[in-house]
Amino acid sequence: QHPRRLTHSVRILSFRGRIHSGQATAMAHTGAHQQLLQQQDATLDSLGRGVQRVKALAGVMRDELHEQSVILDSLDEDVEKADTNMNSMSRRLKILAEQTKSSERAQWSIITCLLVVLGVLTFMVMAD
Repeated sequence: QHPRRLTHSVRILSFRGRIHSGQATAMAHTGAHQQLLQQQDATLDSLGRGVQRVKALAGVMRDELHEQSVILDSLDEDVEKADTNMNSMSRRLKILAEQTKSSERAQWSIITCLLVVLGVLTFMVMAD
């Protein structure tokens, strides 16, 4: 062949080789891209499952906090009632103490009750 034709043939073969090489590179990039997408999908699936678990735990915590809130409200009401009753009883005892101080008859009644209790206790100790 003529040198010019030979050079032309080499150029054509070289160009075709680049096309095939370019296609192979593109296919390799496409495969790598597909693999990357699959890895991202797997990671997102794992992340989604984690989010679902966190959501479930948050629901359980919300329910537990609601139950504890109801219990604490009930306890608070009970404490308020007990406090009110204690204050009322304290006022009554204070009034009774003041009346007892001013009344000689009440003082003798208390002394008599205490002597009776002392007598019963002494009898119980002596009986053993």
